[in-house]
Amino acid sequence: MASVPRSAILGDDCYFHVTWQCHNQDWLLAEPWAKQLYYDLLLRFKERYGVTIYAYCFMDNHPHLCGHLESLTRFSDFFRTVNSLFARAYNKRVRRRGQVVMDRFKSPCIQTDHDCLRLMRYIDLNPKRAHKVQHPRDNQWSSYTYYAHGAHDPLITSAPSYLALGPSDTDRQAAYRSIVAELLANDWETKQPYSSAPFIGNPDWVLAKRAQLKCKCIAIHQRWRARFRDRYGT
Repeated sequence: MASVPRSAILGDDCYFHVTWQCHNQDWLLAEPWAKQLYYDLLLRFKERYGVTIYAYCFMDNHPHLCGHLESLTRFSDFFRTVNSLFARAYNKRVRRRGQVVMDRFKSPCIQTDHDCLRLMRYIDLNPKRAHKVQHPRDNQWSSYTYYAHGAHDPLITSAPSYLALGPSDTDRQAAYRSIVAELLANDWETKQPYSSAPFIGNPDWVLAKRAQLKCKCIAIHQRWRARFRDRYGT
């Protein structure tokens, strides 16, 4: 996915899942102050760039974010700004030089808000799958307690599909806890390729989008070859 333009996958007014790895997969997000720094930068700039964040989970060497973007250009500017400021502040604090965020961030496109809800519960289980915690409620750096217990979290805007789970906060929180508890019991969703697939949604929609992406990649490759021939004559 990193070899094609982001515009071949995402567009304006769509749902996203973002993740990126720390440079060399180092544990640069391991310390609570590093996670807090990244959280604060997301909170500071999300409204300015028209990015709505439904869910997040900060692991020790990568974050996960799920939400909605208004403009693809502003979305890219948002993460360029946040990641650049995070790298600068991180390096200054630890007296380090060099890259912090490894390569381009991954940003699969999510078909519907309902698919966002599926992704949100997958994100919540990341620390459990990594054997960092026994239950998502034990992880401070995720949106689980916001959805499951009503904890205050200014970074989060409630996902519409979550609001549809029940008529009241109590009902929705109980429903969300039940959904996550079922996943913990069955563990069926841990093998879903949510971090590597370019599209997340209905299987037929995903197949159609993959076919479109293949055509776009072929066209891009042909343009690159044509430019190379025009420039070098081979």
